[in-house]
Amino acid sequence: MTQQSSYGAIPTSEHEAGSFQNPAMEQSKFAKTRHEVGEVLESKRSHVIILALTALDVLLVIIQIAATLLGLDEHKGAQEALEIIAHISLAIVTFFVVEILLKIYAFGPSYFWTGNPHGLLHLADALIIIISFLLEITLKGAEQELGSLLIIFRLWRLIKLTGTTRISELEAQLQESQQEVQRLRAHTADQV
Repeated sequence: MTQQSSYGAIPTSEHEAGSFQNPAMEQSKFAKTRHEVGEVLESKRSHVIILALTALDVLLVIIQIAATLLGLDEHKGAQEALEIIAHISLAIVTFFVVEILLKIYAFGPSYFWTGNPHGLLHLADALIIIISFLLEITLKGAEQELGSLLIIFRLWRLIKLTGTTRISELEAQLQESQQEVQRLRAHTADQV
């Protein structure tokens, strides 16, 4: 079985990864594009961006709920500010929906299922985002704020992403250690 990255979608073995750059084993342009999109989606930079946007979205939802609870949403200036906040939150959730669509393109539907080491986590994450998006575009006013209570599940996304990032780092360290052990065994065998 091919060793995979923490998300389980991009092959990390040297043989498999090298096949995308070997002219003798030329992949279709579609496969190369999917692989490149997958590498971008699984990069540390993408994880940091997603974490920052998730934290910002959670903060914006908390501000909206607090303003309503404090009755600030009745003032003209506050209404405009809250509407801007709602639009920013919708833009962030829309970005997450695009991210899910790109993951389906890059990794296929099995990415969100049990064939992937973290498949069910990805599925839960995708469902949270899709439900949040649908609630954001269909509900208005107080109902929209009730829908924003999915904030609890958005916090799950933060936990999931930070955990997956840490798991990825640990898997990389483990792989490096295993390679070092193999190198030392080979070196010891050569000396005997």
